[in-house]
Amino acid sequence: MNQLSFFLKKNAAVFLAAFLIFNICLLIWYLFIGYQAQFHSDSAVKVLLAKEIFETGDYFPSDWNYANGDLFVIFGHVSIIPLLAFIPAGYTAHAISGFIFSVLILFGVWLLTGITSAGVARRILIVAVVSSGISQFMAENLYGQVSYGVSFCIASYMIYFSYIFITCDTEGERKKFFGAAVLILVILVFWANPQRALIYYFLPLAMALLWFRSIIVVRSKEVSRSALLLTVMLIAGAVLGALFHDWTLNDVNNIQGTSVRWLSYDSMLGNAILTLKGYFFLFGGLPPQDGNIVSKTGIYEVMRFGAAIVFLGLMPYQLTQVFRNNKGGDFFLGAFALAAFFAVCFLQFTTTIPNMSDPLSSSRYLVPSIMLLLVFVLAQPTHWLKSPLVSFATTVIALVFVTSAYSTFLGFKSIRTILSSQAQHHLEDLGDYLERNSLRYGYAGFWNAGVLSVISDEKVLVRQILLDRGIPEPHRWLSSNRWYRASAWQGETFLLLTQQELESVNWELFESYVGRPTRELVYGDFKIMVYDRNIASMLPGWDTLYESPMTFFATKHSLKKIGRLVENYENGDSALVAEKGEAGALHFGPYIGVEPGKYRIKFQVLADYNDKGSVRLDIASAAGEKILAEKELFSSNEAHQFTIELDEFLSLEFRVWALGTERVVFKGVTIERIPDQDKT
Repeated sequence: MNQLSFFLKKNAAVFLAAFLIFNICLLIWYLFIGYQAQFHSDSAVKVLLAKEIFETGDYFPSDWNYANGDLFVIFGHVSIIPLLAFIPAGYTAHAISGFIFSVLILFGVWLLTGITSAGVARRILIVAVVSSGISQFMAENLYGQVSYGVSFCIASYMIYFSYIFITCDTEGERKKFFGAAVLILVILVFWANPQRALIYYFLPLAMALLWFRSIIVVRSKEVSRSALLLTVMLIAGAVLGALFHDWTLNDVNNIQGTSVRWLSYDSMLGNAILTLKGYFFLFGGLPPQDGNIVSKTGIYEVMRFGAAIVFLGLMPYQLTQVFRNNKGGDFFLGAFALAAFFAVCFLQFTTTIPNMSDPLSSSRYLVPSIMLLLVFVLAQPTHWLKSPLVSFATTVIALVFVTSAYSTFLGFKSIRTILSSQAQHHLEDLGDYLERNSLRYGYAGFWNAGVLSVISDEKVLVRQILLDRGIPEPHRWLSSNRWYRASAWQGETFLLLTQQELESVNWELFESYVGRPTRELVYGDFKIMVYDRNIASMLPGWDTLYESPMTFFATKHSLKKIGRLVENYENGDSALVAEKGEAGALHFGPYIGVEPGKYRIKFQVLADYNDKGSVRLDIASAAGEKILAEKELFSSNEAHQFTIELDEFLSLEFRVWALGTERVVFKGVTIERIPDQDKT
């Protein structure tokens, strides 16, 4: 028995390395093959952005629409950009990017465990656990979409570089290197998003530094001085990164979503409970309702559920032990992870940031801090004689999660199934169908568009749209304005809609702009309408350059406060009519995005003469708060033209104010860009 124990202890690193290699092989399969079946448009964004950067030669493309001030500085698209010189912006590029970031994540974990008290075998075990993906949802966020995996990766390197800097004895090149590395990382994360950087990196690192300095100061003045210096560098990097963020944001398009708000006390309590549900889901420990416990799957679910519960109890115990004993690197890692976890939980509990109508999806915000805590807990030594219960709990967690790669990446598929068939996205055949029908450029809803573009290796380009007021409109959230210009594609285009989307279209209004399709195709639940030219050239509000004249006619969907719509006004087009005595906004909107440049804007307005004025026209932005041009007319029997010049991308509305003194008729407004040579 003693010989067996000695043999196992001596060869533990070898056994664990075998687990690590096995898990990494499954991870590679998942990245290049398995994840194709789960690939979605959120994942496709980084490929599409990389393509935009590659084509424009601008790391922050002026035509790209960022969301909520979230700039892509360090993200999965970084490694895709150079690949596009050799391969299309397709799934292979996405998979290679995922592989590169997976290597960075695992190497970061290896470095991170190096500052703890864990030995080589334990460090291999931890990397093997992280490489297992833990659960399907965790793996999707760490390696598949590589969204919060990037945050976990950056946090790992930031902790490691910071700890080495403050504990390095010399003032040589090594210390300067690690100090510069921390400073650069802080600048980059604040450049990307100051709010997220504050929660995920700044506050946790500041707390770890200050706490660590207060403990170590009595033992080492040098360490105390280095911690103080790094704190100053942290503040300087945050300020500099925030300035870069504001400077960059001024030159790009940013779509602001809903603002963050406090919740009521009752809602906070509800969010706390739902966050706990999300925690179990992250670890694959949320058993399905009415699931059969007495089965292979049921027993495995019990193990996952139990491991998640054990980890929930083990976290505070190990944190308390480390903080009580002031154990160097373990202390620093634990302090950072705990602060990051509390910061995220505070926002989860108290604000509208998480969408708790879907608490499982919202648990993704916990991924970086939970993974740091998992690394911390598994790095703590086990003493079977002194603390058998804690040692047993740690072993259970390690065994359950290190062996989870098969279920995480393969989903209990048989080896025969895996070898005989490859994972395939359900839209891949649709892409092939579009290609066979010579359809290369079109428009579809968000969850279908990006996937089709990437899965087809750019053989079919599908741009995301949404349906509003009866006709398709560009869905500019994380997309490029270039996609919706008339010049983006010459020739046939198509509109790909689900049955539900078809029912949302006002076909009479839509066809008044684009006419009837030249052909209609059906594929599964999709209907495909084909048009002989690019519908972006015919639909209002699509091409934000307006190099060709675009007229916004008076229709029943036009926005107004007074008046009525008259169909076939004087045997012509429809018109909005305000009778004498009606005063107010006869027309406002349509809130179209317009890019910097010089434009002609013509109002088609009729009004009888009145020496007190009949009608006022204006062009406004910022929801009417900023007037760019205005004119009051005594009468009107012709088009009235304005010339405006924009220095930035603005949302414009064209307003017609009936003054109530005479009858006013509005037929439409036309906008056209003035070419550079005509500006004089």
